[in-house]
Amino acid sequence: MKNTLPKLAYEILKIANRELPRSVFLKEVSNLLIDTLIFSELKILQKIPKSESQYELVNCTTNLFDYNIINGVELSQHLGNEGCASLWKSILEDKFDSSSTYFSENGSFWTINFNNISIPYQVQLDTTASQNEDGEQSNYSLLIIPFIYNSQRVGLIQIKNLDPKLFSNLGTNQFEDFAQTLSVILTNQYTQALLQERVKELALMYKMSNITKQKSISFENIIQDIIKLIPPAWQYPELTRARVSVNGVNYSDGPINECEHKLVSDIIVNNKKCGFIEVIYTEKCPNLDEGPFFNEERRLLDNISEELSTIISAQNNILI
Repeated sequence: MKNTLPKLAYEILKIANRELPRSVFLKEVSNLLIDTLIFSELKILQKIPKSESQYELVNCTTNLFDYNIINGVELSQHLGNEGCASLWKSILEDKFDSSSTYFSENGSFWTINFNNISIPYQVQLDTTASQNEDGEQSNYSLLIIPFIYNSQRVGLIQIKNLDPKLFSNLGTNQFEDFAQTLSVILTNQYTQALLQERVKELALMYKMSNITKQKSISFENIIQDIIKLIPPAWQYPELTRARVSVNGVNYSDGPINECEHKLVSDIIVNNKKCGFIEVIYTEKCPNLDEGPFFNEERRLLDNISEELSTIISAQNNILI
C-alpha cells in the first residue's frame, strides 16, 4: 500500500491532464480507484469551487457510475437508505467527536465492521446486515476522509470494502495523505475543464462571426455551417446534435430522434417567435445545472439564437 497510493496519485494526475469532460474524468478516476484498490463502493463529494452550496456527488461500484451536481440540502436524499447524511455533515463541518475511537485526529471516520456499529452521539448508519450468497452476514470496512483544500473542508471521500482488515491505523494515515492529494487534483481539474469549455465557446462565437461576414453565402448554408460549429462547443461533442427551425423549415446535421435530453432557445425577430434552435444529447448524460447542461451552455445557446435572429432579419428573402 505504501507504494501503491503515490503511484495511483500520479496516474490520476495523468488522467487530469488529458482535457476530459468533468464527468468522464471522474468516471475514469473512480474506476481506477475501484480496480486498483479493490473497493466494493466509492463515494466522492466535492464542493464546486466558488459555489456556496453546490456539490458534485459520485457513486461508483464495479458495475455502476453515477454523477450528479446537487445542492447541499439534497444530500440526504441522494444517500438513499444508507443514512450517512448526519455523519457526513459532522465531518464536513468539523464537528466530529474527537474522543471517539471511530475518528482519527484529522477527522476521518473508520471502522472494520460497518454492519455492527454504534456511534457515541447517535449518528445512525445503515445497520442492516448485508448477506452473501450463502445467506451469511458480511462485514464492511468503511473509511470516510474529509477533503481539506486551503484549510477548508470542501468535500469527502467514502470507501467501503469487504475486507475488514484493509484499513489499519497506518493504512488510514496513508489514505488521508492520498485523499488530500486527490482533493487538489479534483479542484484543479475542475478549473481546467471549465476553462476548456469557455475556450470552446469563444471559438464558436468567433467562427460564427466569420461565417456571417461572408456576403456570397446563402442563408441555408449559413445555418448549416453554424450547426456544424455547435457539437464541438458542448461538453460531449460525440453525443451532440443540433437543429435549427425557421418558419417551419428544419435544418440539422443529420437525422435526430426526439429526446428529453435537449436544450432549446427561441429565435425572436421583430418581437415574434419565428423558430428555435435546440441542442440534443443522443444518450443520457449526468444531471448538471439544467438537465445535463451547464448554465454556461444555456447562455451560449441563447447567444447563438440572438445571432440567428440578426441573420434572419437581414435576409430579404425570409418572410417573418
